[in-house]
Amino acid sequence: MAIEIQLLDKLHPDSSLGCEWDNLVKCNPASGFMQSLTWANFKRKMGLEVLHLGLFNKGKLLGGAIFYCAPHNKGAGIMMAPDGPVLPWDNSKPLEYCLELLLSEARAHAARCNVAAVRIAPKIKPPVPEVLRGFTSAPVHLNEGKTLHLSLIPSTQELLLDMKPKGRYNILLSQRKDVRVYEDSDPSSIFKFYSIMQQVSLRDNFPIEPLSFFINLIDVLGNAGMMHVFFAEHENDLLGALMMLTFGKNATYLYGGTSNTKRNYMGGYALQWAAINKAKELGAEIYDFWGYDAVCDPEDSYAGFSRFKSQFGGCAIQYIGAQDYYFMDNLTDIVIKAMKEISLDTLYAGAR
Repeated sequence: MAIEIQLLDKLHPDSSLGCEWDNLVKCNPASGFMQSLTWANFKRKMGLEVLHLGLFNKGKLLGGAIFYCAPHNKGAGIMMAPDGPVLPWDNSKPLEYCLELLLSEARAHAARCNVAAVRIAPKIKPPVPEVLRGFTSAPVHLNEGKTLHLSLIPSTQELLLDMKPKGRYNILLSQRKDVRVYEDSDPSSIFKFYSIMQQVSLRDNFPIEPLSFFINLIDVLGNAGMMHVFFAEHENDLLGALMMLTFGKNATYLYGGTSNTKRNYMGGYALQWAAINKAKELGAEIYDFWGYDAVCDPEDSYAGFSRFKSQFGGCAIQYIGAQDYYFMDNLTDIVIKAMKEISLDTLYAGAR
């Protein structure tokens, strides 16, 4: 099979090959925005190392993967490809060969990146495909293994009618209360957005990323037109905020929440409805609520968020989750190194 692999170093999204890569990602149902070149630029800005590999068949881009890894991980790191690799998962003939090429090339870069394994997370529904038989289920997810998809194909009126009665009622209630929702994706708006996230974190015991994360997020993805930030207000009172990312035919609800002010005005419902309508206006066909537990286990700290999301209708989705592949030779070196360090520590302790 005449498939070649190339290192695509810092490919610009507006270049010919860059556009080809992003279009390939957009058209692959098992991939998503975290394999986009803009997301890679965001990760670089956050200090991660990026390894971009492309697969070509007679000069035509066929697939590949963008891997991320933390620098200075002392040999025990993991090279991660969330929403990837970008492969023809529905075509078993070239799939296995392409995956082997990617793993082989990743192994060649493992020593330079100080990693012992790769972690992938394609958006594939169970069961785990046979081609991943050499992988093991990862202890943590790279993207949401369970989520909720709302189809945006129906009309706005149909979307309202398909919602649960409580969801529809609360949207209409926010309108009767004259809750105003507006979009403000200017970088300066991130401080207002973060003030809402801090309130959510304290009230609901919900961990949030540092302010620098959101500043870089809106700087990189906002300038690329992929990030949309919404705010809900009533008579100058800030009721909540929402961050939505658009890529291809998908819109993803990334972050958001409501303040402690006028919570009975249903600002959260107004925000989601505004984001859904904006996504539909931009041509998105799926609104991804980004994390959802259909069972809504009361012991789960996210149960309340799942119940809220369920009010808008949609279909529960489950993926196979992140999968790990260990480079055994690298892993052996790490174990030997660790044993030597333990032995030295024991020796020094005895000397003391």
